[in-house]
Amino acid sequence: MKKKKKKLHLFLGCVLVSAIAIFLFPDKNIAMQADHPHLGQLSTRTIISPINFDIPKSKQEIEIERQRAEEKVSAIFEYNTDETNRISEDLKQYLHKLAQYGNLQAQINASGSTNPDAADTLQMKVQQASRIYEVLKQRLSITAIKPLSQNAKARDSVFSVFNQMLKRGISNTLLAKTETELKLFMESYNVQEIRHLIYNKTTVAMIRDSEEMTLETSAIQPLQRRIDESFAQLQQAFPSDQGLQSAFYEVLYVFSLPNVFYLEKETEARKVAARDKVTLIKGMVPRGMEIVSQGAPITKEILEKIEALQQAQQKEENERTLTATYGQATIIALIIIAFFFYFFYNETVRKFKSPRQLWSLVLLAIIQLLAFWAVHYLSSNLNMAEFLNGQVKGVDFMWLYPFALTPVIATVLFNYRLGLAFSVLSSLIFGILNGYDLAATIAVFAVLIISLVPLVRIRYRVQFIYAIIVGVVSMAASISIMFLLRNRMNFESFYQTLAAASANFAVCIAISSAFFVHLMERIFGITTVLTLMEMSDFNRPALKRISELAPGTFHHSIQVSNLAEKVAESIEANSLLVRVMALYHDIGKTMRPEFFTENQKQGINPHNSLDPMQSVKIICGHVEQGYTLAQEYKIPELVAAGIREHHGTTTIQYFYHKALEAAKDDPSKVVKLEDFQYKGPKPQSKETAILMLADIIEATSRSMSNMDSEALQEMIHNTIQGRFNEGQFSECNLSVRELFKLEQAFLRSLDGTYHTRVKYPGQK
Repeated sequence: MKKKKKKLHLFLGCVLVSAIAIFLFPDKNIAMQADHPHLGQLSTRTIISPINFDIPKSKQEIEIERQRAEEKVSAIFEYNTDETNRISEDLKQYLHKLAQYGNLQAQINASGSTNPDAADTLQMKVQQASRIYEVLKQRLSITAIKPLSQNAKARDSVFSVFNQMLKRGISNTLLAKTETELKLFMESYNVQEIRHLIYNKTTVAMIRDSEEMTLETSAIQPLQRRIDESFAQLQQAFPSDQGLQSAFYEVLYVFSLPNVFYLEKETEARKVAARDKVTLIKGMVPRGMEIVSQGAPITKEILEKIEALQQAQQKEENERTLTATYGQATIIALIIIAFFFYFFYNETVRKFKSPRQLWSLVLLAIIQLLAFWAVHYLSSNLNMAEFLNGQVKGVDFMWLYPFALTPVIATVLFNYRLGLAFSVLSSLIFGILNGYDLAATIAVFAVLIISLVPLVRIRYRVQFIYAIIVGVVSMAASISIMFLLRNRMNFESFYQTLAAASANFAVCIAISSAFFVHLMERIFGITTVLTLMEMSDFNRPALKRISELAPGTFHHSIQVSNLAEKVAESIEANSLLVRVMALYHDIGKTMRPEFFTENQKQGINPHNSLDPMQSVKIICGHVEQGYTLAQEYKIPELVAAGIREHHGTTTIQYFYHKALEAAKDDPSKVVKLEDFQYKGPKPQSKETAILMLADIIEATSRSMSNMDSEALQEMIHNTIQGRFNEGQFSECNLSVRELFKLEQAFLRSLDGTYHTRVKYPGQK
């Protein structure tokens, strides 16, 4: 990727991330926290109120007071006089008919005359009694009508008791203190449903004839209990007459209706009014009053006054054009610009071959900002901090910010240096969100640079566990320092905060390792060390293909991988990448393995029957065929680069000279050098250059008869010098000093492999 194009993409990424950061964190309240003391610490200065201001109650305090005000509101009931009169009149009319029916029955029974006129009168009375009876039996049974119609005292008693019951009131709502009491009532009276209200107060409000009075809660009774009370009175008046008692109960059951009604809407309206009357402030501080003196401890009351002062000052600032919001936007933009400016000169970023990989850095920065914003939003708008402080006292909420998320991802995806760059960004944003707290910034940065060390050149997933352990230990030290600086050190707060911070750190690493690292690899074509370790497994389908179809090539690839890995460490190249490249670099030979020397058996060489040009096409073809197979087996581009570049644009000397010899006998034949060269490209990285050298040096060493150090040194030197003279290293930034180091490393490795052994007795 060209330098200008790379700069353009970085510039666009910088603008995008800056815009997102300023959009996510516009709150100037963050800036106001810069001078915000913490509970328990000693005040660094004397604070005097410059203005008059009110001290507002917290949301929790306001809600508690509103609940208390609401609880003081009594339930409101209304005694309906009209309904009472209607119910009483209904029973009065019925009892009057009962009296009429009783009188008629008595007259009919007393009549014994045979006079025709008397018979007509009797017949009229019978018909009249029959009509009244038809009306009466619609409400009561015959067993109730008969005794009541014959007993005027019973009728007067039931009417008197009934009116007393109405005067006491029959409620349409049961008041129960608990759900258990409600359940017992329903079981006792065998009812499935009843209107009820769970009510614990001792009094209620009663409205009667437009006047409101206060009654004991026990005065409000439902229909079932009023009937029981009235029936008990009637039983005492007529203790021995079972028929009348049954009639009394039937009358009470049929004619009793509620005349006291629960006014739910009115009650709720009064509760709302009571809540609204709660004041939102709990005091006022006049101008010039000392809030706290220098060296005094910050108590809860003092902290409330300081916060109220800051809120009052913010209200005044709302009238100004230039406020803290612009300052915060500026400092966030400067941080992100500096962050992206580092990428212009970072060696790892320079090696990025596509814009897609550059945008992975942009996405990581956005992910970190969104993670910070999510927790900041919860803490600011959903009162998470207050909730935690209410549930677990002493927890420092700032340690719940996911500051380790992208530093871990960047270290695993790229390297420690880029991990540190994201650590700086994360630490600075962390400090800003905690009120521009320099101590918090330094503490978090120290935790990150220590905890990322186990992840450098990670090869095993257990290293994530080591990172968590190291991170927890370093956080314990950082939290201790923070608590000491704020004069808050106590064991309970310390271990609770450490537990919360450790859980946060572990979750960040778990999410990074299990989700984001794999996702970023897939999206942006990045190959991590973990993927390379998985690819070095000989059970991978591509490697099994080589071992089964071209066993000689497979053995050669293993030898090259061992050799290349050792020498790569001498110039601090990626030795694991070189090793994996070497394992796959000759996969193209599996298409026609018999045309390559290491796979030929019994000295049969199929090239002997081919024209040199045909042989060259087969030999050169293994590069392009190998790259095609790499795509088929989904080998990462970083590894597949070794397949394409390990021969560069070198010449296949054997067939080139063979073609020249053949051209001597046929002058019409023209031999072109470029026809006998690999198509390239030349090595684009130090790793593919090392693979090129290891491939040719390993193959040449196996054909040598003299394996002493001098012969090996000469062969290695000539090989490296030859490739250098051909310009094969012109695009991979290998210096002359590094080539010298490689020469020495190749010699040490081969000399150790082919060193002369002492001959045993009897050996020739």
